[in-house]
Amino acid sequence: MRIVYVITQATWGGAQEHLYSLIKQQVKLNNTVTLVSGIEGRLSRQVQKELPQVKLVIIPYLVRQVSIINDFKAIKFLRKLLRQLKPDILHLHSSKAGMVGRIAAIGLSTKVIFTVHGWGFTPGVAKKQQILIRVIEKILRPLTTCYICVSKFDYNLGVKNGIITKQHPGLVIYNGVREVEGVNYDSFRKSFVLTMAARFNTQKRQDLLIQALKYIPEDMPIACHFLGEGPLIVKSKRLVKEFQLEEKVKFVGEVENVQKYYQQSDGAILISDYEGLPISLVEALAQRLPIIASDVGGNEELVQHNGFLVKNDPQEIAEKIILLYESDEKDKMQNNSYEKFKHDFTESEMLKQTQKCYSYYLSKKF
Repeated sequence: MRIVYVITQATWGGAQEHLYSLIKQQVKLNNTVTLVSGIEGRLSRQVQKELPQVKLVIIPYLVRQVSIINDFKAIKFLRKLLRQLKPDILHLHSSKAGMVGRIAAIGLSTKVIFTVHGWGFTPGVAKKQQILIRVIEKILRPLTTCYICVSKFDYNLGVKNGIITKQHPGLVIYNGVREVEGVNYDSFRKSFVLTMAARFNTQKRQDLLIQALKYIPEDMPIACHFLGEGPLIVKSKRLVKEFQLEEKVKFVGEVENVQKYYQQSDGAILISDYEGLPISLVEALAQRLPIIASDVGGNEELVQHNGFLVKNDPQEIAEKIILLYESDEKDKMQNNSYEKFKHDFTESEMLKQTQKCYSYYLSKKF
């Protein structure tokens, strides 16, 4: 089987981690794999180093921003590549790659699968963008063999907006991760540590979590560690200094393995304006952590009897942090997190369901 994967940015985040698992599996199955991206980064470097069998193609015109000239050049470049490679499966990840890839594949015999890591019209996104993306998706719908949604929330949103239909089907395949074993919890640590693993951009609301820490009583040994980098990290650091929270906040930067860092934490927290199904919280489940998360997107499918969903309000966030710190049921929450992980969110289950999707549509005549 010949597979071409396309993603806008080969940096690192939930979508890239998900894609790396898929690529590794297809190489293991001796399939011919090509990875196409715009911006290079950790994903492309890791594939190049660890999976040299994979052909890497960089399309410099493939960028996140809307640009008629660049988008046209990216489509033309990718279409030429697809004609050469003649893939059985074209699997697209991220909104821009989904747009460019489907147009580039017009008239070709390849099956086109688009994994939705969160719709561009999901609640929390700017209204004008929601309207634009909804229109674009309806135009591109006939060019899509199948949608894969990473949460039931996104699947239902696709149905509600008329994107996923009987004629243009979709299915839910949860993001899955491989459990990292070897707990190194520091029982002598004095602080109760909550860790937020997320890029510092406008979607993620580290600023609200920092504001919430103002409402934590000074005598409570609660600390928050931030993993990741991004354009808004400087603003977040200024906010910490302004609120004099230096002793409660630690900026760790990017880490190679989030799960290993979670092993030094008491809970995971993710405050954001919108989500698909965040891999950082799936990794928290794998490490038996209680979770506090914004009540958006697929988070409610991850947080059930193992933590708290919150509105994006600093005072409510603070209340739930205190509630978790004082809870007598933390052991029960930890067990519930791990049971949920084993039942729904393992890497092996994700890979098995994806392979079934490939096989089904390759055998199906249109």
